[in-house]
Amino acid sequence: MKHTEIALRRPVTTVVVFVALALTGLIASRLLPLEKFPDIEFPGIFVQIPYEGSTPEEVERLITRPVEEALATLSGVKRMSSRSNDNMAQIFLEFDWDQSMGAKGIEARAKVDGVRHQLPKDVRRVFVFTGSLGDQPVLQLRISSDRDLSDSYDMLDRILKRRIERVPGVSKVELHGVEPREVRILLQSDRLAAHGVSIDAVRNLLERSNFAVSAGRITDGGARFSVRPKGEFESTAQIANLVIDGANLRLGDVAEVSLRSPDREYGRHLDRSYAIGVSVSKTTGANMVEVTDRIMDEVQRIGELPQMQGIKIFDLDNQGDSVRESLADLLSAGLVGALLAIIVLYLFLRQISTTLIVTASVPFSLMITLGALYFADLSLNILTMMGLMLAVGMLVDNAVVVTESVFRHREKNPDDPVRATLTGVREVGLAVIAGTATTVIVFLPIMFGTKTDITVFLTHVAVTIIVALLASLLIAQTLVPMLAARVKVPPLATGGRAMKRLADTYVRALEWILGNPWKTFLGIFLTCVIGVLPIMPPLNLVKFDAFPQDSGRRLFMPYYIEGQHPLERVEASVNRIEEYLFANKEAFNIRSVYSYYDKGEASSTLLLTEDDEATLSTSEVVALIEKNLPKLAIGNPSFEFDQQGGGSGFSLQLSGDSTTRLNELGADLSRILEQVEGLEDVRSDADAGEREVQVQVDRVRAANAGLTSSDVAGAIAIAMRGQNLREFRDANGEIGVRLAFRESDKQTVEQLTELPLYTSRGERVTLGSVASFRLGRSPETIRRTDRQTAVVLTANLAEDFSLEKVKPVVEKLMAEFSLPPGYSWKFGRGFERNDETQQMMATNILLGIACIFLVMAALFESLLFPFAIILGSIVFSVLGVFLFFAATGTTFSFMASIGIMILIGVVVNNGIVLVDHINNLRTSGLTRNKAIIEAGRDRLRPILMTVATTILGLTPLAVGTTQVGGDGPPYFPMARAIIGGLAFSTVVSLLVVPALYAYFDSLSQWTAKLMRTVRQEPFVAKH
Repeated sequence: MKHTEIALRRPVTTVVVFVALALTGLIASRLLPLEKFPDIEFPGIFVQIPYEGSTPEEVERLITRPVEEALATLSGVKRMSSRSNDNMAQIFLEFDWDQSMGAKGIEARAKVDGVRHQLPKDVRRVFVFTGSLGDQPVLQLRISSDRDLSDSYDMLDRILKRRIERVPGVSKVELHGVEPREVRILLQSDRLAAHGVSIDAVRNLLERSNFAVSAGRITDGGARFSVRPKGEFESTAQIANLVIDGANLRLGDVAEVSLRSPDREYGRHLDRSYAIGVSVSKTTGANMVEVTDRIMDEVQRIGELPQMQGIKIFDLDNQGDSVRESLADLLSAGLVGALLAIIVLYLFLRQISTTLIVTASVPFSLMITLGALYFADLSLNILTMMGLMLAVGMLVDNAVVVTESVFRHREKNPDDPVRATLTGVREVGLAVIAGTATTVIVFLPIMFGTKTDITVFLTHVAVTIIVALLASLLIAQTLVPMLAARVKVPPLATGGRAMKRLADTYVRALEWILGNPWKTFLGIFLTCVIGVLPIMPPLNLVKFDAFPQDSGRRLFMPYYIEGQHPLERVEASVNRIEEYLFANKEAFNIRSVYSYYDKGEASSTLLLTEDDEATLSTSEVVALIEKNLPKLAIGNPSFEFDQQGGGSGFSLQLSGDSTTRLNELGADLSRILEQVEGLEDVRSDADAGEREVQVQVDRVRAANAGLTSSDVAGAIAIAMRGQNLREFRDANGEIGVRLAFRESDKQTVEQLTELPLYTSRGERVTLGSVASFRLGRSPETIRRTDRQTAVVLTANLAEDFSLEKVKPVVEKLMAEFSLPPGYSWKFGRGFERNDETQQMMATNILLGIACIFLVMAALFESLLFPFAIILGSIVFSVLGVFLFFAATGTTFSFMASIGIMILIGVVVNNGIVLVDHINNLRTSGLTRNKAIIEAGRDRLRPILMTVATTILGLTPLAVGTTQVGGDGPPYFPMARAIIGGLAFSTVVSLLVVPALYAYFDSLSQWTAKLMRTVRQEPFVAKH
């Protein structure tokens, strides 16, 4: 223990070093960026290809399938899914977490560019996105007003958007619900026919007439000039005056040319008023809380401008406030836990100076950890704060053990405090190092094993805990001994009267255990039986659900609109639901309602009052709302619940070739699944399809007229959906240009049949002469998974039901459900994620136990004694978790699994300290049984102190409802797992570990005796 000797020999240097480290951490705490989550790169690529005014089948055939085929050649693709609708193709690629998305994004763009020639010519843009958690908007604003803001894009862009973009730390600002104006060229079909003008001719002329090129350079008079022909339109009047034929016919004679706002295709409501959305993202590394505060200050100044009179700006989702509240909750819980731990330490130590020496390891360790986070370029977020919170109760463990040993030796050798202190530290030095190593080493499988979203997040928690514990170990072996050597030995260093009575009782129990090995073995067996009872099938007192269904104080209600409808009709349905909600606002505990709707989709988000103001629980609010929820003719609104930790909930996927057949199977299966107990609100993402007019081109008649099917389809596309042309530029920048027919010219099938087409010879024919028409249905969205068309059925889980509980019932039903050849089914991502998470956590826990075994085997130089601690501490700690969860009615979720992983590293510390002291006493000459009894008496108080501080440090989290990030999974399952397992294991292992030590020692001696008998060597008993 050279570092301990140096600390004792040079006290001023020791104090100065730790004060400097603490000051560094204090300064770092002001410089560390505050985030909700660390900037973790998400292992996915999102490809978006806009293609407005088409059909889902056309988008799937012309865009989605060719792009999927190209992207499928990328290496490492874990899952591919796509959505094709009438406006765009969306393709999502999921990779493993160990892949570099920067490189994969470049590869994906190259693959898409390689098939760009196969895509329709009027596909203008292809977007390839890769992202991280830091790219998510940090602030969502909503703008509402009594006046119409639909034409206010320029004003909001100039006054609001651009000013927020100039705020330091802001990277991107987007406006939603109001669009920039565009030049709309609306052709009049009757005038086109009257003047014999072809649609293609108009389009080609417009494209040729709006250009910007460089024509080279000329030299004149010794000066060099660039030559640039100007062919760009400078006003809408120039576009209208464009000559389109030899008879001096102008574009304005056959079309309406105007600068106007696009037709509104979606809308937003905030508390029943039409709202405009603003989303703000921050730059990488910027302090989220500071950025959002600066933005809100700027928004307040903007709201005072004369142009913004009568316009209200609300912050719907402020991540800065969420982070501030979440960190404050964690900080308050940590402070309360630390205060309780200090009180318990004082009750044990009965001396203020000694208590302060022990607790000094907490602030110094935390400050050192904050400094390490800063220099490691990490942020202070809910994950690192979670690590600090978990570490608080464990930071005094090493100091308690060292201080207890130091004072015991100082009592024996009062004349030489420095030598006694050094002897005390040396006695427990290896045990303390091993105990810290076992706590740290359980995180190695997480940090260096298979990467999933949970392990990536937990790595940030692990780094914080590891640094804090290593700092506490250094402090316990340097600063604490140096201070302990200079204070008076506390009175009754072995404890007060109550502690003495408890120690005497414990000694008598040990004597009985060592004298009655068979009865003790029976008691251990019965304790194990009691521990496993809560998870036995007949009782099932503990509910297992890796990702329980979340029902926080924010409810999401999709309307499940059937088919496409005019925007006004969808908005009327939204208004009806909102009127019902606001008529019962106080009864439903509603604070605010935000709704979004378009022609085929609508949803409302209900923000409920906070827990301290609530009169009803979330489940009671849901039941009350659903009781009299108005029925809608165009949809079926119902609540949808997320799963804690990002789980996907119940879902089932049907795959096959025909979208129509899949839709039929999905409808049949949803009716069957509605009968399954535990499943509620079963729904299919299949749809009946939108009614459409299907145009079948007669190739023979088209060829006789000098037309191809492609010519006909192109003319229909321009007339019906329109086509984007090259942008028009004015003083404010680029403005979109769109060519289409007037709405009045595309209202009926008769108008479509009269659509004029022109042959290469200039002859005019109508569409009806070369094509036939029939009414049919087309799906609104075509979904594909792994390049196969799919339909997904989803459902909410009833209370007290989990995925594991409904899974066998659904499997039995699907075995009886007949699928056509070529069609298949499988459980969705919720089940896969559930199984993957449970398998991953179980593997990491077993690997953690194996690592702990290696550390203890090296410490004890034995392969048997580590089993005494593993069986006596770890096994009973897990049983204690089940008993505690059964007693408190806590669901065993993935957060509880995280708690067990941390627990197994903590719970062995007591056994290590105890067994190491037994071995030391035996080395000094005591017999085994006397050494066990003496070690038990010496180590009882420090073990109880460390356990009490850890438990009390986590108590605020265990009894509270604090959630990860304020809206994530709650902390209490993890805290309760650690508390329940540690408490039960401590009580049991204080008796079981000595008994198992005696069993394994006897086994070791019997084996040695047997080997010596075989070798004819004398045997010397060690009793």
